[in-house]
Amino acid sequence: MISFEQADATAREGSPFSNSTDGDAWTGAYCGRCVNDKGDGCPLILVALLGKTPAEWIEKDPLSLDRYTCIHFRDEDDGPALCEPTPIPTPDGQEELFDREPFTRPARMFADTKPVEVHQ
Repeated sequence: MISFEQADATAREGSPFSNSTDGDAWTGAYCGRCVNDKGDGCPLILVALLGKTPAEWIEKDPLSLDRYTCIHFRDEDDGPALCEPTPIPTPDGQEELFDREPFTRPARMFADTKPVEVHQ
């Protein structure tokens, strides 16, 4: 998880929600069951309460409760295997041309799996 300073530096100007009811509904549906909001709390919520939209919240549908997707969201039921990404190990007996470590990513990438309609 990133720090408050990192989240604040990359956040977009403008409140992510139109009013407190809108914000309470979204945070209750997502932040309330996210492991990153346990303990000291999530810095992204603090950034949102200060009137900025975190860059880690990707906007999907501005008119629905499912407005944003948080790339740091981890459900309590995800388990420890999904919290930290692990690279695919090199198969036994296979040689490598390059060391893999500098090319592995430190975090999971977000991919929107929602079908997209194409009009021709």
